[in-house]
Amino acid sequence: MVLQLKNKKVEEEVDKEENFYLGPPDYTKFAPAQISNFTAKRKLWLFSNHLAQQTTVFPLHKFESQGFYVSNEDGTVSLPPDVSLQPVPSSAKDKEEMFRSSLTIILSCVYAVFIVTLGVVVYIGELMSGKTPMAEFFSIYLVIVGLGYLSFLYMDMRKYLRILKISEDMVLRKYELAESQETDTGEPVSIVWNSLPEPDLAIPHHYCFSSGRHSGSFYLKVGAAGFCMGHLIHSGLLISYQVAFLITDSSNFYKCANVLTLVLDLLYPTYSFFQLFFIFKYSNVIINRFKILARFALMHCIGSSLCFWIWTILRETVDSLYHSETENPISLHHLNTHYIIHDLNNSSNVSLGSLTSEHCRGPKQFQIIFATFSPYLYPFTIEYSILVVGVLFIIWQNIGSYSHCTSDRSTTKDFISNVVLYADCHSSNKGLFAGLIVLAGSFLSIILFFVAMTDSKYIEVGLSVNSCTELILILLMTASVIPAYHQITKLDVNSKQISLLDDLLLFTCIPAFFVQTILSVIPSWNSNKYVNLTTIILQMIQVLIQTPFIIDGLRRCANSKALRSEKPGRELLTFLIVCNVTMWITETFEIKSHSDHNDPRSSYYGEFLWSTITHLTFPLTMFYRFHSSVCMVDIWKSAYVKGN
Repeated sequence: MVLQLKNKKVEEEVDKEENFYLGPPDYTKFAPAQISNFTAKRKLWLFSNHLAQQTTVFPLHKFESQGFYVSNEDGTVSLPPDVSLQPVPSSAKDKEEMFRSSLTIILSCVYAVFIVTLGVVVYIGELMSGKTPMAEFFSIYLVIVGLGYLSFLYMDMRKYLRILKISEDMVLRKYELAESQETDTGEPVSIVWNSLPEPDLAIPHHYCFSSGRHSGSFYLKVGAAGFCMGHLIHSGLLISYQVAFLITDSSNFYKCANVLTLVLDLLYPTYSFFQLFFIFKYSNVIINRFKILARFALMHCIGSSLCFWIWTILRETVDSLYHSETENPISLHHLNTHYIIHDLNNSSNVSLGSLTSEHCRGPKQFQIIFATFSPYLYPFTIEYSILVVGVLFIIWQNIGSYSHCTSDRSTTKDFISNVVLYADCHSSNKGLFAGLIVLAGSFLSIILFFVAMTDSKYIEVGLSVNSCTELILILLMTASVIPAYHQITKLDVNSKQISLLDDLLLFTCIPAFFVQTILSVIPSWNSNKYVNLTTIILQMIQVLIQTPFIIDGLRRCANSKALRSEKPGRELLTFLIVCNVTMWITETFEIKSHSDHNDPRSSYYGEFLWSTITHLTFPLTMFYRFHSSVCMVDIWKSAYVKGN
């Protein structure tokens, strides 16, 4: 008989009758039972699951008589020179599983690429022609399939967890009864394991949950909730705009909108909110049931989020052009296309020319509200889509990863770990208060910016305040990240694997900085905007330093007592967290400065091209600041403790 003890090498000398666990490997709830088969003075060699990596082998006692190993004088056991551990040939089942797994992974990725490609064709074609409601039908398909699978997955997981809880309760009651039976001397009754029924907890791992740093940041979930709320407010604003047509004049509603867009306006926010609920509660789920369906369905959800991201960019670009056209008309000859100014899921079969007619503009009050708040709200939709894509990709990547499952399947423990938060604020006070000073100064800058932008005489002053604020922030962050990077390299290396989610989200945003920097140099130089030029170049340098700093810091820990006491670089790290949040807030509220008509880049490249580039890149740069703060919070919390 061979007993396995995971992650340990054990050699025991048994001097008396002992209790041993002979249940299945994943059976965590058991009571010890006295086994009469193991007598005194008998060595038990427990195999390690890292056997192939060791030079010492621990076989059963009977193997010695067959010459499979050599006993040394010190009691250890070694392989003879002529014996080697050869790789075991794969079984037919393993080969078939590998074939099915690799095929479904590749095909699911191809399906996601197909959805995104089709979405680009459909949405651009809808903008160009505006004759068929293909965009609405396609978006409804994306929403219904995604919502249907997530609903099925949620119900199946709840059913599985209920069964698991019932099994745990049954086993606990069984062994509580066994432990309560004591002899007159107070010794526990000897229980023969074979006399007990089959283990109740031998349930397949249909769903399990990863633990540790790769299980999802609470700060990231809070950020996702904030982005989703902004997205839902934006969607509600656009639904109100649609309903206004129907209330004020039903005839104009059927001319300027249609029922499909209104249905989609209601379905898409519902889908987004359910996505948020699922991510907030089960972002660390590992799916081991219906794996083929899960791979295709999750890739469908990923492709859907990317499609909605593209649609948001197209819609907001056209919408900004429409609102600028009301003050400074755009020539259809230069645009050479038709545009639609409806919501992400709200395409209309109307050209820009018809939309500029009075009867399709809707009530004037709604026009003012929409024009005022939409520029601040649409980035939330894009940032939320990016975040959803990243989280769903990690869930998709972990499908079938039994090795990442936690050994303790207690739902009570999982619930507590998701609610209780602990934070050691040692070596953080100076950085925190310095960051709060910067945050207060940024709020003052935002107020001055809004006041100046309300009067045409002071628009240039407002833009100058915005530029100087960004430059000061970038200088402070650059001056802080370099010594922080040097300090954090003193920490130990964490050999444990972490999730690639943070790396993926950070690298997704970097191309946006490159595009903005490259396209800003010549216009800023030609127009003598040297402050803007300096800011954009320093921002690129700061991002190129901060990104490897974050990726390195996520893989650090403090295994020595001296490092845990000194906490090198934590003050600067705290300051950088607040500065990145400040930068994100500043860019969110001062977004209008990037689409202003006085922007030299708009004059240099043309309003249509620069508006498209701005709506494509600016939300990504904003998201980079937010997610950098998320990653730094993870470093602040996990890099100054022992690696786990």
